[in-house]
Amino acid sequence: MTEQMTTSSRPRVLSGMRPTGKLHLGNYMGALYNWVKLQHEYECYFFIADWHALTTDYADPSLLKQNIFEVALDFLSAGLDPDRCTIFVQSHVPQHTELHLLLSMITPVSWLERVPTYKDQQEQLREKDLATYGFLGYPLLQSADILVYQPNFVPVGQDQVSHVELTREVARRFNYLYSPKHVATVGDRTVTEPDPDKLLLPEPEVLLTPSPKLPGIDGRKMSKSYGNSILLSDTTGDVESKMLRMSNGGQRPTSDVPGDPDICPVGDMHRLFSEPHVLTHITQGCRTATIRCDECKIMAAASINLHLHPIRERRARLIEDPDRVWEILDEGSARASKRAEKTMQQIRAVTGLSRDRSGVRLHQPFQELDKSASRNLTAFKDWWDLDAPILTRNLRERWRTDLLPSGKVLKPDAEGVWITQKGQRILVAVAKQNGPGAAWEFSAKPKSYEMLVLLCWDENYYLRDFVVPQKLILGEWIAAKKNAGKSDIKFSVERSGDRYLLHLLNPPPIDITSTESEYSVIPG
Repeated sequence: MTEQMTTSSRPRVLSGMRPTGKLHLGNYMGALYNWVKLQHEYECYFFIADWHALTTDYADPSLLKQNIFEVALDFLSAGLDPDRCTIFVQSHVPQHTELHLLLSMITPVSWLERVPTYKDQQEQLREKDLATYGFLGYPLLQSADILVYQPNFVPVGQDQVSHVELTREVARRFNYLYSPKHVATVGDRTVTEPDPDKLLLPEPEVLLTPSPKLPGIDGRKMSKSYGNSILLSDTTGDVESKMLRMSNGGQRPTSDVPGDPDICPVGDMHRLFSEPHVLTHITQGCRTATIRCDECKIMAAASINLHLHPIRERRARLIEDPDRVWEILDEGSARASKRAEKTMQQIRAVTGLSRDRSGVRLHQPFQELDKSASRNLTAFKDWWDLDAPILTRNLRERWRTDLLPSGKVLKPDAEGVWITQKGQRILVAVAKQNGPGAAWEFSAKPKSYEMLVLLCWDENYYLRDFVVPQKLILGEWIAAKKNAGKSDIKFSVERSGDRYLLHLLNPPPIDITSTESEYSVIPG
């Protein structure tokens, strides 16, 4: 492998092509010709998009493997060098579909439906059932194909810019959700936004490549589906035969009538493949009717054949060693997978899908935790004067994130109420101490709870949490509910020496001292 292949200092480029059969001159001039030049300037990844082929041809995959081989032959014979670029098969790098699935979680369906080619292709391919999830999602798979390599550029023609713009939108949304943030000033506002220097999925730029007009032999756009293509693998005779049948755009009904090569499909071929002196000759001859159309077409065929000659020679050598073609694809897929995995390791880490244990609190007896550090809220003394609803919300959130043991999985229900895995209802009530020695005053809806968690914030900014099981207060709670009717139940916690006493409806008070931080009563 050359030094050019291993360096990471060059900007990265990614592009692919569907394997629908042998490539024609339109594929070559529209993409492949430019790829061959790009491999000398960029770190290039070029792939054969077999998953994309199945989005429209899923009903008959019998030729897919053969088409992959034919496209690989055309890639290599056209001049793509596996020592200068990475050539691989899309489905051989599973990170493409892993990222596609993840991106599908965050991408609105409306973004996919508005892609211009979505309805266009459905209209053009009416004979196929394209009302599938795969066809709707193929632009997002394209986005995953691109973003999994974190490229700087995507080389496309003007008609494909919308696909890259979707990719940029998807990357933007992903970064907003998951990339590291920083604080920025926008006008007179301070906002938190993704750090542009730490984006996990950088937005790729469009690298507009020349996409010259290349007609088929009937004058329409060159396409295998129209049967009007000249293939890279066509023989000299095939090219000449096809060019002789090529439309002249309806000009020159007889040989003595002058024509205009600027509006003639054969003229387009000359402009792409002929030497300047040949182009000058046919231009003058056509406009003065001094050459016949068949002569002009034969000269165009000769120019095309001259260009295709080294491509045919390389293809012939490759066909003699087909195992080498598959080896190149395997080696390229391994390199691509290694690069794609670097991206996916970052993506899995921020989306909770990583295979390590980072970020997971160990389940250990709660008594082993540093209670003082978790409950000393001196750093939050500015909460003390907050309105009661905001203070309550803040302290409940502090309880949920820092005091509740990690093994206790609770689901939020109503305001201040959580449900255990066994369906038990837990009320989390909050009160602050209004003055030295004052009791903590609580209120609660007159409902049944299997447990009370009483958060008592004292004048020294220390938070005490009592986990009171139903069995300790059942009789008194039932009486308090009946007495309250439709009003809230009022109750309090009083500190008496080193004891904490719960006052419900009737004396004597209930000693709840032993329930402080006693989370073992909550089922894990």
